[in-house]
Amino acid sequence: MIRKGGASVVRELLFQKQHLSLTHQLRKNNKGSLALEVVVGCFVFLIVLCFLVDVTMLGWRFAVVSQTNSYIARTVGLQGGVLSSAPDGFPGGNAAYVSTSELANNIAKNFKSGGIENGEYTVTINGVPLGSGVKVDYREYLHVETKVKYKWAMVSNFIPGNIENWISSKRSVMSEFKYRYDYWIGE
Repeated sequence: MIRKGGASVVRELLFQKQHLSLTHQLRKNNKGSLALEVVVGCFVFLIVLCFLVDVTMLGWRFAVVSQTNSYIARTVGLQGGVLSSAPDGFPGGNAAYVSTSELANNIAKNFKSGGIENGEYTVTINGVPLGSGVKVDYREYLHVETKVKYKWAMVSNFIPGNIENWISSKRSVMSEFKYRYDYWIGE
C-alpha cells in the first residue's frame, strides 16, 4: 500500500536501512578500540598516581614546616623574643640564648633536611621578618608564622602551567622572659 508520495516513503525506508547497516558495521568493526581504552586507562592511572605522590610529598613537607614552626615558637617564647645577643639578666647569658643568626641556621638545617631550600620559606614573628630582632615582654603574646613555597611537581607534568602555592603554619605563644626584672613589681 503505497500512498501518494509513496516514493519518498520508500526512499526514507531505504535510507534508514542503509543507516542502520552502517552503524551496525561501525559497532561491529571495533579494531583498535581496546588499545585506545588501554591508553586512556594508563593515562588516568598515571594522573592519579602522580596526584597521590604529590599529596604525600605535600604532607611530608607540611610536617617538616609544622615541627620547625613549633621549635621556633618554643624558643622565642622562652626567650621573650629573639635578638642578636642575650639581653641583660637572661639566665645562662649568651651560652643559653639562641640568637637570630643561630635560630636562622637551625631553621635552615631543619628545612634542608626536609628538602626545602633557602628562598623557599619566610618566617615572621609578630609580623616582623626573622632577621630583625623581636623583643616581647613577660606574659605578652608572640605570633609566629612560617610560610613555605611548594609546587605540584608530578601533576604539573600533565596540567599546563606552573602550579605553585604556599603552605602556612601559625603558632601563638606567651613570652616567659621578663626584661628589666629589677624594675618588676610582680604579679
